Amino acid sequence: MDMIKKPKIWLIVLALTHTFLGVIGSFVQMGGDPEYLAVILYFLPVTVYLLYAAFMTEDQEQARLATVLCAPVVVWFIISAAMGLEIMGVPVAEFPSGLLPLTLWALPMVTGILNWNS
Repeated sequence: MDMIKKPKIWLIVLALTHTFLGVIGSFVQMGGDPEYLAVILYFLPVTVYLLYAAFMTEDQEQARLATVLCAPVVVWFIISAAMGLEIMGVPVAEFPSGLLPLTLWALPMVTGILNWNS
């Protein structure tokens, strides 16, 4: 049970799902068109940041980095959903399908906040 309270676990889960569903899945869904390759390659470095936070930091530093990396994305999802924003004609966070990415980005943020001073 204590394992799910650690930012490291959620950073790894987020990095994997972000890569396979968010980056690769989106590229395949868009037909693999080179026109979208620049946008997809822009999202891919986020995975590197998440994996860096998961494997190259620990304890308080990891908790704070998880919060700092994930909180802006959570806010972005909420604002995008409220305003109905789109990327390349696809809704950013259309509900209810937007709940999964919102939750995945919120979990490292919340565990980071909970472990902020540990």
